[in-house]
Amino acid sequence: MANIPAVSVIIPMYNMEKYIAECLDSVLAQTFDDYEVIVVDDCSTDNSLAIVKNYFEKFGGRLQIASMKKNSGGAGFPRNKGVKIARGEYVYFLDPDDTITSTALEELYTLVKKFDADVVQCEKCYYIPDKLWNNSDYRKNPRIYTYPAGDKIFVTEPIFLSDNFEQRILNYRTRWLTWSVYLQLIKRDFILENEIEFGDFYCEDQIFTLCEISCAKKYLVVPNVVYNYRSERQDSSVNERIDFTKDFHKRMAAMKKGIAYLDKFLNGIEFYSNRSDLRYILFEFFTLDQLNYFAGKFYSQLPAHALDKLLRKEFAEGDNNALMAFVFGMMNVQRLQLIQAQQNFNRFALQSQNRIKELEAQLKAK
Repeated sequence: MANIPAVSVIIPMYNMEKYIAECLDSVLAQTFDDYEVIVVDDCSTDNSLAIVKNYFEKFGGRLQIASMKKNSGGAGFPRNKGVKIARGEYVYFLDPDDTITSTALEELYTLVKKFDADVVQCEKCYYIPDKLWNNSDYRKNPRIYTYPAGDKIFVTEPIFLSDNFEQRILNYRTRWLTWSVYLQLIKRDFILENEIEFGDFYCEDQIFTLCEISCAKKYLVVPNVVYNYRSERQDSSVNERIDFTKDFHKRMAAMKKGIAYLDKFLNGIEFYSNRSDLRYILFEFFTLDQLNYFAGKFYSQLPAHALDKLLRKEFAEGDNNALMAFVFGMMNVQRLQLIQAQQNFNRFALQSQNRIKELEAQLKAK
C-alpha cells in the first residue's frame, strides 16, 4: 500500500493455532478498513504461522508477518518490533487469543480524531470465559469487566484525564484505570517521540501505561466496550499452577525491573526532576498491584518468618532494603487482614450452623 494507513493493528503471537484465525477474522469483519495488520511471530512451534499465511489474500495486501530471531518469552518485545515497522498514524495492540467487535476500530478512530488525543483508553471490556466462548446465550449478554471492580464509578462520556500531571497522578492512584494496552488506541508518533517501550518483565503493560499517563498531554478515557477478552483459558500460562517460590521470584524481579524502568523514564521528563513525591506514588501503585496478585492465594498461609526468608533471597544485603521493608510491611498487613477476615468468616459460618441446628431441633420438638 502506498498510502499510510490510519491504524496499525499489532498482534504478538506464540503458539496460537487454536485462536489466531478467529482473531484475524474479527479484524476482517471491521466496519473500518483503513488499517494494516502486523503479526509478530515469537518463534511459534505449532501451526500458527501457516494459519496466518493463509490470510494474506483475504487481507488484500494489508497483512504482514514479522518474526523474532529468538523467543522473547512474552508479548512485550514482539509489540516493540511491531511499533518499529508499523506505518499507521495510530497503533492498536490486539492479543491473538482475543477478538474485537466489528465496530471497534471505527469507534476508537472516530474518537481519537474528534478529540485529537494521544491515547484513547476504554475502561471496560467483555469478559468471556473460554468454556463459554461459543455459548450463544452467554454471548448475547456477556459480562463487562474492568479493574478494579466494586464501587468504581465509570465514565458515561469521553473525558480527558486532568492536564495537571500532579492532579492526574493523584487521581489515578485513587481511581485506577484498566491498564491493559489492548484497550487503547495510541498515536504512534507519541510512542516514538517519548521512547516508550515494553520491558522484558511480567506486567509490562502496566509500566507502559504508567509511562503514557506520566507524559501524554491528551489522555482520553471513553465508555466504549469493544474488546472480547478470553478468560480462564485452560492452556494459558496465566491459569496454570506454578510453584509459589518461583512465582514469588518472578513477581519480585518484575517489581524491581519495572520500578527501575519507570524511574529511568521519569528522569527524562523535566517535570518530574524535583517531584519525588509523584515518582513514589507511581512506584507504590505498581508495587501494590504486584503484591495484590498474591492476596487470597498465599498471604493467609505464609507465616511472617517464611515471608522474611523469601524476601531476603530476593534482596541482597544493602540491595534496596527500603523496597524490601515496604514489600514485607504491605504483605504482612495483607496477611494479617486476611487471617482476621477468615476468622470472622469461620465464626459467622459456625454461628449459622448452630442456628440451623437449633431450628431443626425446634421443628423436631413440635
